Amino acid sequence: MRNFGVTAKAAVTDLVAGGAHLGELVSDRLGDRQGRDAVLRVDVLILSDRSGPLCTEHDVRPALERADAILREQAGIRVRTVSVRVITEPAPARALDPRANQRLLLDDIKGNTEFFRRHLPPAGTIGAPVTVVVVRDIDGRTTGCSLGMTADWVICQRSLFDAGNPAGYDETVLAHELGHALNLPHHSDRQNLMFPSSSPPQGLRGTQLKPWQRLVLNANRHTVPGVRTDAPPGQRTEL
Repeated sequence: MRNFGVTAKAAVTDLVAGGAHLGELVSDRLGDRQGRDAVLRVDVLILSDRSGPLCTEHDVRPALERADAILREQAGIRVRTVSVRVITEPAPARALDPRANQRLLLDDIKGNTEFFRRHLPPAGTIGAPVTVVVVRDIDGRTTGCSLGMTADWVICQRSLFDAGNPAGYDETVLAHELGHALNLPHHSDRQNLMFPSSSPPQGLRGTQLKPWQRLVLNANRHTVPGVRTDAPPGQRTEL
């Protein structure tokens, strides 16, 4: 029941945030104002097995920077990494090697995600970070998974961050899973960030977003709108 309560709360919060964002868009258009980039805060949690941490902050940084570049260009959203934490306590197998999609949702309801859940920031508030949990291996051929609005966290397989393994290294997956966490569904265009599959090194998905996807991302509860200014085009300043 915890999961369903979280989903209902998240849906209400997203409606409030979305309504506020639409109001800002109308106000900006009428007032001929510009807004700075919105901000998405991201927290990274790296699990460990008995051999030690699954990867390092240095390994994850390129994917975080790529997500920032993609979302800035395509949606006007800055990805701000608030922390990268390594949990040195060896995680149990069900946390290290989770299942995906509906089975991950079932495991979450049953409490099988409790090991890393206890390290997550408070959930459900406007502007709360999305936590990227780096796991050892995800069941099946999945390398990343998000439960959408039912969770403020996503999982990414460590192979995605191993630059020495071209067949597994993929900087688009982290950004893709952040899109899911912000309520974006899959898209049928291979050039779109939300295309369901990506096959490194030659078959990587694209990083484009449609205008409606940009609206969904900016209306999400995790996205903090940028400060509005009366500056003319070309004179935007960074936070």
